[in-house]
Amino acid sequence: MNQSQIISIGMVLIFLGLLVIIASNFFGAKQKTTDVKSAGIIFIGPFPIGGWGSSKSMYYALMVLGFILFFFMMFFMRNLK
Repeated sequence: MNQSQIISIGMVLIFLGLLVIIASNFFGAKQKTTDVKSAGIIFIGPFPIGGWGSSKSMYYALMVLGFILFFFMMFFMRNLK
């Protein structure tokens, strides 16, 4: 697979993800939920630099996931050279 094919596949996956998000707004659950938890993490390049969360458990889980993703990215970047 060359670089242009990988970029095309990535763009198609992003577009499909956006369509799923939009469709979930129209066809999703109609009842209101009040116990929603969320979290986010900020990456600069392959480095996770910070995050936020509505609960400590979500924040810690996301930070662990961020560091796992960091090590995977470092492993794959090393193998690309």
